[in-house]
Amino acid sequence: MMTENIELENALKTWMGQVMQLSMRSFIEYTTETGLSMPQIAVLFLLNGDKHRAVTELGEEFGVSGAAASQMVEKLVQMGFVERREDSNDRRIRRLLLTTKGKNIVERNIEARQRWMRSFCSTFSPESARDTARVFRDITEAAKRFETAQAPVPRHNSGI
Repeated sequence: MMTENIELENALKTWMGQVMQLSMRSFIEYTTETGLSMPQIAVLFLLNGDKHRAVTELGEEFGVSGAAASQMVEKLVQMGFVERREDSNDRRIRRLLLTTKGKNIVERNIEARQRWMRSFCSTFSPESARDTARVFRDITEAAKRFETAQAPVPRHNSGI
């Protein structure tokens, strides 16, 4: 079975490489425009949504000391992207959350990273677009099943 699917594996590798190149180019351009570092952008993405972490949790997530995480957070607080709030269950803990300004940075970064897709998709005929969309839905469902069957991936040191 493994060798029978080598053509699919190679096609996926090629596709993912191309997607990453297109996506990362826009991501890096936008990040450079904001004046934020990649680790700072990573913190904003990590806090996006309802993910209100404590500084210590953030440090664990990135594999850095609490002091290093605290220093990163302080800069983001001073820039108005992150705020600290008292934990409702434990007043000793301060939770981090994105401000509206921080959420806007994340949203615009996602938009910049995905901007190429609209232009790319416009190159397909309507029929080809429907067929390709069907294949991508199948691939997405297979990836979800695969992810569910996998053991949790250990965290790594991203070195903020």
